[in-house]
Amino acid sequence: MNRNLGRGRGLRALVLAGALSCISTFAVSGDGTGFGNFPFGAQTTYAALMPPAGTTSFFGYSLFYKGDIRDDDGNKPGVEFEVFALAPRLVHSWSQSLFGFKLSSGIVWEGVHAKVDAGPGGEDSDRGSTLIGIEPLYLTRSFADNTWHFLTGPLIYFKAGSFDRNALANSTNGHNSVAYQVSTTWTPSPRWEASLNLATEWKRENDANGYRGGTAWGVTFGMGHRPFADTRWDLGFSGFYMDQFTDDQIDGEEIPGKVRTNKFAIGPKLTYWITPAAAIVTQYHREMDVHQGGDGDLFWVECVFPL
Repeated sequence: MNRNLGRGRGLRALVLAGALSCISTFAVSGDGTGFGNFPFGAQTTYAALMPPAGTTSFFGYSLFYKGDIRDDDGNKPGVEFEVFALAPRLVHSWSQSLFGFKLSSGIVWEGVHAKVDAGPGGEDSDRGSTLIGIEPLYLTRSFADNTWHFLTGPLIYFKAGSFDRNALANSTNGHNSVAYQVSTTWTPSPRWEASLNLATEWKRENDANGYRGGTAWGVTFGMGHRPFADTRWDLGFSGFYMDQFTDDQIDGEEIPGKVRTNKFAIGPKLTYWITPAAAIVTQYHREMDVHQGGDGDLFWVECVFPL
């Protein structure tokens, strides 16, 4: 950990707003940490599909995110950040079914290296564990001759690592949260795929500083097409929109000025299918129309392999 800190509470809140709200799961956080753990922008490809019954798959997520903070008016107060994050995940689909729905469960760990440069306000960096996520039970089912796929289920996030309330950068949000998501995937032909994920997250208070982030919802989307004779290559686009619709609080009191994050991001997506069940996904998201959050570029590499 490398620190040369400015101690202003408002500056730390701005740092938090930018670096956390990108995709929430991967965190750079300051004194106030109201932003979430759910990964808006991650589930862009076959989002409603789980491993076949009785099998387990490994999912890997990595992200490099670099940008600037924007305040509620969309202005830049002079804070820059970089985040590199890794998140390995295991998902198992059970042999049993429930009223025709397939049952799946999962677990994910996340770790982050974060760097913040606030100019005269100071510099800070941190690396370590972010959280452990439990996916207790997903229900999935396919309809219309297996062209429409549906998934729904909760996620429970437990904080990991240590949170320093006086730091500009923390590798963890410092709070637990619960999210609920619904996903659908449309596969009208073997060459086309489109996915949509809707999620809402409710956050607990950060015990280290009394900060509690407001409730946020978001939509993640993606579309892919296999245009070549070699159908291992899948070209498309993806992105996300997230919006916080209740105010952040500190010590149970709402923060004046309606501290809420909202943003939109979109960019190209490229998938390479190693086998019908194993793939590598790369995608780039450019953020825009950002308020009270980070405005930057997100570079993703994701993968899935059956075990």
